[in-house]
Amino acid sequence: CAEEQIIELLHQPGGYEALGHLISIKPESLSSAGRIDYLAALEKQNSWLTSLIQQATLAIAGAEPSENDNLWEGVDESEREDVATALRLSTSTAQSRIDVARVLSNHLPATCEALASGDISPSHATLIARETTEAIKRGISTEDLILIENKALAHAEFHTPSQVGRKIRMLIAQITPETYEESVAIARDSRSVRMYPESDGMATVIALLPAEDAQTVMLAINSLIGMKSS
Repeated sequence: CAEEQIIELLHQPGGYEALGHLISIKPESLSSAGRIDYLAALEKQNSWLTSLIQQATLAIAGAEPSENDNLWEGVDESEREDVATALRLSTSTAQSRIDVARVLSNHLPATCEALASGDISPSHATLIARETTEAIKRGISTEDLILIENKALAHAEFHTPSQVGRKIRMLIAQITPETYEESVAIARDSRSVRMYPESDGMATVIALLPAEDAQTVMLAINSLIGMKSS
């Protein structure tokens, strides 16, 4: 029975054999529950494929940033272009892919393993990498990083990527309060507001603010819109 096979595949790690079995199954022929299991099984294989893509990305970009001999080209310039071309991405998105792959490979082996086996989604892995990057840059101890990583992976089993991100921020604040407070102070110093003119007398405002200030601004904007529309 195809649905029994899917359940078995859900408990197998990512790999080409499991993916091959899934490809041979037509989801339209499954029951409602079977289609949900099928989707979950495909996502597990997607995690495995993502881990392979990250390895291939590092094969091009290298495990560490590279400086270019050309004065007019910056860090990772040629590697970023190669990845962007191969994956048909913007250069900024390609650099983000490279950065995430490096953090995972160099600092988060358990997350790499969980991604390769399909235990977490690519989005979970990306959030874990991004949320721990600043603490890693500031020299968090290996023991503390392992503790945070393990707790984040356990949290990922039943929570969304954004919820895992909040969990990591909470753990960093608890385990390394000095690092957390310093990163908050630096983030506050980077706050900015920009306005871009649009057509028909309109404009776009983009603001990077502390959360409490952003709430105040949104209340003011909503109040202004309400007054204009009444």
